[in-house]
Parts: sequence; C-alpha cells; structure tokens
Amino acid sequence: MLDIKKIYEEKLGASFHEYKMPAPSFSIMQAEIIEYDESKASLTIQMPVLEIFLNPFGTMQGGMIVAAMDNAIGSLSMLVAPLNMTRNIESKLIKAITMDVESLFITAKLSEQKKRRLIFDVVVKDGNNEVYATAKITNWIL
Repeated sequence: MLDIKKIYEEKLGASFHEYKMPAPSFSIMQAEIIEYDESKASLTIQMPVLEIFLNPFGTMQGGMIVAAMDNAIGSLSMLVAPLNMTRNIESKLIKAITMDVESLFITAKLSEQKKRRLIFDVVVKDGNNEVYATAKITNWIL
C-alpha cells in the first residue's frame, strides 16, 4: 500500500504540518492516491462516482469532473514544486459519466515547467481504461 503521508512528510519537511492534508475537497470527493511515480512526475487518484456529483440528467456534473482533475493536480503539484496554485484549466469532456462508472482513475503528469509556470496533463478513465475527460492545467509557483 502506498504510504502517501510519509512521501508528503519527506518532500515538505517541517512545512508539512502547515497544510491540511489531505485537502478538504479531496476528502469530500472520497479520493485516494493510488500511485505516485516520482521519476515520471505523475500521480493517479481513484475516486467513486457518487450520486451527489450528478446533474439533473443523471450524469456527473462537469464542474465535479474538473474538481476531480484539480484535486489530482493539487496532490501532485505539492510533490514536484514549491507552493503553487491553479491558474488555468483547459478541459475536454469526452463522454458522459454515469453511476454505471463506479470509480474514476485520474492521472496527472507534470509535462513541462517554464520558470514559475507548471503545465500538467490530466486523463480521466474508468476501470476499463475508457477515457472520459482530459485537461491541460497550468499552475503558477507563488
């Protein structure tokens, strides 16, 4: 089992205790970090598709999908860079997510760093590797 708390404590050092870990939004979405690859600067979270995430049509609300992607980026960004924040999210919602999709697997990867700008690629899949959404997210080092 991945001991992500230990990884964060090692990366963040004494400042680890200054942050709410995991982030409240991460906890509310019942997300869990299932893989972290330091050499590839990538991280995968798993989260259930919950009824409270649905819109009136019975599909996952787009903002909740983007929030899931942002939670993956936020988790990874703390491991690969100094304090930073989301600056821009360019998302593509490809296929509707229904309650039939029990869990989502959101993989975030740092694809580029230019001075204070961090550029991440994100893919949202189900357990069968079907892609539901992608994004390019830019964070800004504070």
